[in-house]
Amino acid sequence: MSLPPDIKEELQRMKTLKVRSGIPEDLSSAIESFVKQAIIVGEYELDHMPQEYVENLLEVFAKYPEYGVTLLDLVGILERNEIIEN
Repeated sequence: MSLPPDIKEELQRMKTLKVRSGIPEDLSSAIESFVKQAIIVGEYELDHMPQEYVENLLEVFAKYPEYGVTLLDLVGILERNEIIEN
């Protein structure tokens, strides 16, 4: 099955994303790894992303209280999509 054009376009856009300057290096690396893996999942139409990428992203975000709102947003997205449960 081929990806719809809008999904292909979004995956191409995601390839150009850059983490803004000023983000701690370990967090920047976790974000970049997550995005790269998301692109792979999309391009190869995989069923899911290896959980290690999600876990690493959440763990690194949790180290930085200034990004607590973003961490909670991510957890909310995962809960709404039934990827995690409380």
